[in-house]
Amino acid sequence: MKKIIGSLMALFFVAGFAGMCFAADLGPMVTMGTPLVKMSKKSEVVIMGTGFKPGEEINVLFVSPDGLQSDIGYALKPAPKPDNTGSWTTTWAAGRYVDRKLIDPKGGAYKIVITDAEYNPIAHSAVFFQPEKKKKKKK
Repeated sequence: MKKIIGSLMALFFVAGFAGMCFAADLGPMVTMGTPLVKMSKKSEVVIMGTGFKPGEEINVLFVSPDGLQSDIGYALKPAPKPDNTGSWTTTWAAGRYVDRKLIDPKGGAYKIVITDAEYNPIAHSAVFFQPEKKKKKKK
């Protein structure tokens, strides 16, 4: 089972990297540098984008399965700003969402949407949250 999960994570990483390399031809794209996040109070998600307009103001939204959108800009470091090649990288401190149970304790898939300054969607991607395994008590 661990090999399967490891293989899937490697596949997501390679596909994301390949997408980043060819995104200039396809328009703006966003990729999760951390496609599978283990849930804890210290959870972090690396988010990367390419194909954006250099210097463009962008917003990053977290979308729950029921469609509720939340601007997570306050929890991003550094603030995402496309460089002169249209690329950017940021890290989302998602632990607050885990701690307050805004992310289902059972985990699951959630959507990240990148918007322009007026909150018009530009690109999106998925991030998957996995609950921490409970430690077995020794007898």
